[in-house]
Amino acid sequence: MDEKARPSLAPAFLSMVLLGALSVMVGALLPAIIQSLALNDAQAGLLVSSPAVGYVLAAALAGIMGDALGFRRVWLIGVGMGLLAILGIALAPSFAWLLPAVGATGLVAGLCDGSINPLIALLAQGRSGGVLNRVHLFFGIGATVTPFLIGLGLRLGLPWRAHYFLLSCYLLLVGASIRRARFPQREKLPPTSLPPRWQLIKTIPFALLAIFIYGGVEASIFSWTATYLERRALASLATSSLGVSLFGIAMMVGRLLCSFAAERIGYKRLIIGGALGGAAALSMLLLAPGPFLPWVGLGLAGLALAGIFATIMADVTQRVSQRAGTVAGATCSSSGLGKILLPWLVGQVAQATNLEAALWLVVFGAVAIAAAYACT
Repeated sequence: MDEKARPSLAPAFLSMVLLGALSVMVGALLPAIIQSLALNDAQAGLLVSSPAVGYVLAAALAGIMGDALGFRRVWLIGVGMGLLAILGIALAPSFAWLLPAVGATGLVAGLCDGSINPLIALLAQGRSGGVLNRVHLFFGIGATVTPFLIGLGLRLGLPWRAHYFLLSCYLLLVGASIRRARFPQREKLPPTSLPPRWQLIKTIPFALLAIFIYGGVEASIFSWTATYLERRALASLATSSLGVSLFGIAMMVGRLLCSFAAERIGYKRLIIGGALGGAAALSMLLLAPGPFLPWVGLGLAGLALAGIFATIMADVTQRVSQRAGTVAGATCSSSGLGKILLPWLVGQVAQATNLEAALWLVVFGAVAIAAAYACT
């Protein structure tokens, strides 16, 4: 990577920790929020799901804005909105104020994700697959460490609002790091050998389908793993959440490995191989007997699937370089839609049959990722 680009990775790492923290913070603090504001289950469900719609819309908009205005400006807008949203959550006197503030965190995540990814692709020309996997590793760090810190804070008697005030201080650090980072004067990737429109027609529909399915596969595993382990008597109610932690940690390790291997293996082979490996590992989770082997399958699934999102992002922005921001935004939005729809579909099928049967949708989804990307 160009030496001039290196300083920009620090704010990308910090921002991904922020996005990881935002993805789990409401859920981790939900019992305290419910008690404080006397919320019912329906209101709690709205709080947890409200950021998703904002993310889908903002990610697509971020790419278009980034191509027109520059990605750093959009990134800073996202962080600025984040500061307002976090302070809004901390100061919300009632559910009517809290819901839009929590929903706004989805806009923040979309604007940041939709600008960071194409900008890193710009800065890491020829190595964007490895670098993006390294950047997304920090999302996992934020999502893994934040619940532990919140648990510590709650045990020390820290109110739930204080956790958001502390996060607002971290946002100031992120904004300062973006302001100080050095970026190219011209945020544009070199042109590709094929006309942009032909590249779009050839690549983007199948890539968007693959990452749509991937988003649903990942979210379904995070959403349903603990319940599956508990219902199959592979874990108690108290320990079933360890399955979610295992999958998340395995994904962090996998992204670290992909940061070194993406360019050596090749983007397309890594994506297809990871998807098929994930399908095999998830089949092991569902079929393997005994208390040990299903957990092995879950960990292997995290390792196999870990590099898919970042590597698809690197591949499509490299192939359609003159529309990097627009394509990256559409990619993030497509993944977000999958995260909304497939976990819901798993729940509907589980209601009609059983959860184990419904989770085969996730296995078939992993195979479908490979099939779709093979067509790009």
